[in-house]
Amino acid sequence: MRKIGKVIVFIGLAAAFTACSSNADSDFVPVNISIPPVDEACCPPEEEVATANFLATLKEVKSLEGLTAGKYTVKVYSRDSFHVGYNDLYFSVVETETQRHVRLVEFFNLTSLMTMGAMGGMQHSTPQSVAFEQVESHPVFHAWLSFLMPSDNDKGNIWHLSFSARIKGTQTDFNTRQINVSSAPEGTAWLKSFKYKDHTYYLSLVNPTSLKTGINTLQAYVSLQGDDRTLPYLPAEERFTIEITPTMPEMGNHSSPNNEALQRQENGIYEGKLNLTMTGVWDIHLVVKDADGNTVAGADNNESGYSSLYWTVNI
Repeated sequence: MRKIGKVIVFIGLAAAFTACSSNADSDFVPVNISIPPVDEACCPPEEEVATANFLATLKEVKSLEGLTAGKYTVKVYSRDSFHVGYNDLYFSVVETETQRHVRLVEFFNLTSLMTMGAMGGMQHSTPQSVAFEQVESHPVFHAWLSFLMPSDNDKGNIWHLSFSARIKGTQTDFNTRQINVSSAPEGTAWLKSFKYKDHTYYLSLVNPTSLKTGINTLQAYVSLQGDDRTLPYLPAEERFTIEITPTMPEMGNHSSPNNEALQRQENGIYEGKLNLTMTGVWDIHLVVKDADGNTVAGADNNESGYSSLYWTVNI
């Protein structure tokens, strides 16, 4: 009897397990888990860290958010809000789903256009860089714009920005996005112009807010306004020399020693040395000479006795 009982128990347990197994199989619903393939165009983790550290020093331009191209998002950064005079711009592309930066990308066709509603819709462009340049080894690309005047939406004076991106060989055009440009801080002047051979040239002081007391490497661009004012004003091919004399108007126009004239470099930027001996407002008087040494701008003096062509900075 005991043997029979054990057999019955074993048979019952086996049946129970079989039933459970049968029910589990019938209730099983396969789950499709989709793991997106890794985009080989995206940066590896170590590059992502370095790129994130660099971009953390910048600010994303709010008016240029939401630019997409398929599964990618284009991001635009600057150091500060857009203002009259020189502005740095930085461009990158991320895979929207993973937010990983894309390496296989090119930017081109940068254009900024002001429509002047107060003057019947007349349009003009502004000084800017020739092309985008990669920032070190980061998947980030730099350009610059030097805005001639501030936005005035009440009068219909509006700036628009356009550019193109080629991501993994596919081109997307981003056209006529409205941007806001403010005036330079009160009491400063970072953009000047002069006439030479019936053409207008613009002198853009690079990153004036970075100047400090002591010897500074002073940088600027000289841009040529073409006959078609709606086309970008690119750096001029002429080679000028720009002599500089800093003075402090609030301190009897005293100057400083050891300044060096701005000379054109191979990449088109002008560089010199500027000595600012103390904090405060400085006028940087400019005398522009052509390749033969002839003065073409800044020869006329203002009441201080210095060139009437000058930038004004506050450090």
